[in-house]
Amino acid sequence: MNDFITVIEDLTELFQELIQIEQLKLEAAKKNRITHVEESMNKEQAAILKLRGLDRKRELCQEALGFKGLTFQEILSKTSGEEHEQLKNQFNTLSHYVRLFQNINDSARTMIEINLHKINNVISNATNKTASDKR
Repeated sequence: MNDFITVIEDLTELFQELIQIEQLKLEAAKKNRITHVEESMNKEQAAILKLRGLDRKRELCQEALGFKGLTFQEILSKTSGEEHEQLKNQFNTLSHYVRLFQNINDSARTMIEINLHKINNVISNATNKTASDKR
């Protein structure tokens, strides 16, 4: 069980890291700092690769514990005592950071989409002006 708890802790730390990356990306998008957005996206991609590895490790730990394919809530229903409390706290903390990451990620995505829309409008207006000037 200790390996499983360690993986959950590692996932929590990774989501804390992802939250920082997303916050930087959001701020960069708000300020139209494209290179900073790109840097954040590169860091995010590296963290996502790490996330995939940790998720695979979590799956293996769950399988070794006889919890293959179970949700965190289902795992909690199969534990008791101190182990149950420890897992419950870990799962709650991880869930909190995952939700926070998703919220910031959604905000950053929206900001980037707004900026892209503005850029497309400028390009479209410039193209239309150039076309009308040629007539």
